[in-house]
Amino acid sequence: MTISRITLPENFADWNSAQLLAQPEPQYPFAGLFLSAIGSALPTPSGIGLDGRQITGTGAAFSSAERDRLELARGLPSGLWALGVDFKATMGGTVRVNRPAFANTTYTAASRKLSPGQAISTTPITIGMEQTHLVLDRYAGPYDAGNSRVAPFALEAFDANMGLHSPSSMIGTHLKRDFHRFLDAVHVVLGDGGTAVYPEGFAADVDITSTDSAPMTVEQLTRTTQLMNEANLSTWPDGKRVMFMHPKQWKQLHHDPEFQVNSQFQKDLDILYGGYVGTVADWHCFVSNTLGATTNASSVSVQRAIACSPGGFMGGMGRPPMVKTSTNDNYGETALCIWLADLAFGISDSRFFRSVRSG
Repeated sequence: MTISRITLPENFADWNSAQLLAQPEPQYPFAGLFLSAIGSALPTPSGIGLDGRQITGTGAAFSSAERDRLELARGLPSGLWALGVDFKATMGGTVRVNRPAFANTTYTAASRKLSPGQAISTTPITIGMEQTHLVLDRYAGPYDAGNSRVAPFALEAFDANMGLHSPSSMIGTHLKRDFHRFLDAVHVVLGDGGTAVYPEGFAADVDITSTDSAPMTVEQLTRTTQLMNEANLSTWPDGKRVMFMHPKQWKQLHHDPEFQVNSQFQKDLDILYGGYVGTVADWHCFVSNTLGATTNASSVSVQRAIACSPGGFMGGMGRPPMVKTSTNDNYGETALCIWLADLAFGISDSRFFRSVRSG
């Protein structure tokens, strides 16, 4: 009889390598920008559990949440945030922010000319003011999608010293990844609330009836510039604005004949921003894999780039992000933990954004 794993299983033993393979992950650029704006981060503890009853365990260290991320946009301009509020230094959980509202009246020479002896009105007119607000709320994770609720990770003390990888390190990595993905998703939705700009000849998602029939074009970018200029939106000091686009949109631009004429690559920005991919038609372009996309009635995926002017986002923080442990720990034998943070998200005005779409 041939000796094999089937005929003599007692002679063979499987083992697990302590080395971890790469798990491709997107970057979550808006999460990094928000944390930079509020000056905070989620600390990952060395042990999980209440003080004096923490479970650490043994085993090889687990990889960090950032190790395998595709860094397409690093060190982006922080000027995207108009307001960063420290709620610990203020009263209440809502900050209201004012903005002047100017009235457009009549500006002809004839309307303002005063004839000799003409009486000037003594009835005053009002000046305008607009207001937006930023609300502090409590957020937590991770999330149990099967039961639609926030739920903890659990660590069992009995098994903590028997694993190949450190269980507390594993939980810390998963908590941070969930926290960053949450922050990024929130800001993608906020930034995608601007007026939609479609390729020439299209006016709605449903108009795109076949794949690649409405690619991103340089004309679309110049038209977005025109719309934002007409809205009197500010630029960065170099006269440019920032656009986050899907990798497919950046690829489509390369096939536009106008791209070679209108594109440039600025080495100083490459050094400063790392993942900067190029400047096209007054836009510093960055690529993100976490942007929104919808499937329309023709089953065509419509990508949604986010065009931004400085000062579009607002953010705030009360209690900083932290890992919290439940007191229900079965006499210290089972540690349950979540991340928790008091945060505020908002935009100063939807006019600061455009949703640049292609299919």
